Amino acid sequence: MQNQVCKGFNFVKDFAKGIFISLFPATHSFMLLKDKIYLHELREQFLLKVVDEWPSKWQKEFDEFSSFEALKSKNAFLEALLVDIEVVLHRQLNGEAKNELFSKDFLRRFIFEYGTKEVRIQTRSRNVIAVYLGYANWDDFQQKNNDLDRQNIHINYVNIEESLLPALRKMQVIPLLDEPYTTFQAVKPRSSVSRFVFGFFWLIALSVLCYFSFDWWQNRPFSSQELKEVEFKVIKTVGQYPQAARIFYDVSSLPRVQKVEVELGVGQVFNAQKVKAFFTDSEKLIDTVAQTYFYPGIYRLVLKVNGQAIKTHHHVVYSKPSTWSSWGYGLAYEKAWATNISTTKDYIDNGVLHFDPQAFPNEIKGEFDYRQALHALTQDFGVSFDSLTIEARLKNPENEGGESCYDMEINAFDKNFNALAVKIVQEGCTDFAQLTVGASVFRRQTPHAGKNVDLDRFGINHNEWNVLKIKTLGSEFWVFVNDREAYQGHFKTKDPSTELVDLRFLFKGAGSIDWVKVSNSYTGKVVYQTDF
Repeated sequence: MQNQVCKGFNFVKDFAKGIFISLFPATHSFMLLKDKIYLHELREQFLLKVVDEWPSKWQKEFDEFSSFEALKSKNAFLEALLVDIEVVLHRQLNGEAKNELFSKDFLRRFIFEYGTKEVRIQTRSRNVIAVYLGYANWDDFQQKNNDLDRQNIHINYVNIEESLLPALRKMQVIPLLDEPYTTFQAVKPRSSVSRFVFGFFWLIALSVLCYFSFDWWQNRPFSSQELKEVEFKVIKTVGQYPQAARIFYDVSSLPRVQKVEVELGVGQVFNAQKVKAFFTDSEKLIDTVAQTYFYPGIYRLVLKVNGQAIKTHHHVVYSKPSTWSSWGYGLAYEKAWATNISTTKDYIDNGVLHFDPQAFPNEIKGEFDYRQALHALTQDFGVSFDSLTIEARLKNPENEGGESCYDMEINAFDKNFNALAVKIVQEGCTDFAQLTVGASVFRRQTPHAGKNVDLDRFGINHNEWNVLKIKTLGSEFWVFVNDREAYQGHFKTKDPSTELVDLRFLFKGAGSIDWVKVSNSYTGKVVYQTDF
């Protein structure tokens, strides 16, 4: 028992002795410090004895041992411990234990306050503890532990941070191998510029990590459960077009709201490749936004919180019943422009819808500036996007205002903003032809970037009338030019197909439309037809 206890704590004693010798060379001071070291080891062996005998003596009454501080009734434990000490001393001192015992208050300070307060241990108390540990007396304890001092102890590793002596903590220790016995000397860590720089950059890195971690936590995506109570809708409209709309949102149920934005479905066109959307932002969790829409069509409104798009609403600004709206616009690199929708001119002459080239402003500044005409009809057509057939007779000759490749394009949108876009061009310009059906893009609007599909049959003579036909049936579609199949394929939609609400024709220049027909691909029923 004694050898096991001593081996468990002699490392601390050896280190402390070496440290104190180097720090306090005076003999008298060293003897006082050495005395403290042995008193500390006396306490450690005392506590170790109590822990070793815990299962047999104390566990039944005080439960399994975790630490002395965890004892629920320290006073009861001290009383029981005093009784045990008295029994042991009575047996070893021939019945003279009562003359040797110390008080319960001393035992409390010795176990629970040692190291935090000055606890004086008189010679009589030292003798009692030594006898309880199995030694003859305090001198015997010192002698036997001093004998261990004279042995060569080979130490390969010491955990300074877990040392029982505060004097050893936060010190660097090195062995003095030229001494006959293993001793240690305290060496203070060196401070250097490199350590300072390393620490400085480590602190910066930690700060950056904390910042981005906090930013991610604040701006992490909202869950579907969190978005359940969010409201976003158009609550009031006034007028046909221009139409004033009141857009309502309520995000008061969301946590971590820092910024609320509403994308209004309109924007500023700079050129064919650059469009800037218009947003309105607010710090309010509940608000109503006002917006005016000057042209018929379907507008995608997006609610954003902390930069995340959380809700989308498609708002339809309807045309006057069965009335086509026409206007001109330009995607000039220096500036963009659009004409007002005429309330007095419908651009229909002799059964042909034709935008008057004289209505175009003279804004041509370079080879990339084009004037374009748009004819739109926005209404409930009564046919779904996936069972749609659109037919029209079109032309766009140069002598009637056609420009560039004389592009003629059909666009159609349903209430979920599923889009159909077919652009027919002049022969020799098919690199600029376009084809999009739902979420399937076969050729998009970037110069010469759509050669992944063959759209050679999208090049025709625009000086003559041409019949363009687009048909969707389930997940398939067909494009016909003058009753000749120009392309066939399969398509997907991002959102489910729903009712067609917007049909429009775009021309590079003025353009002419002779007649339009919309029908159900499954039944063949005509849902809209006009010959102007």
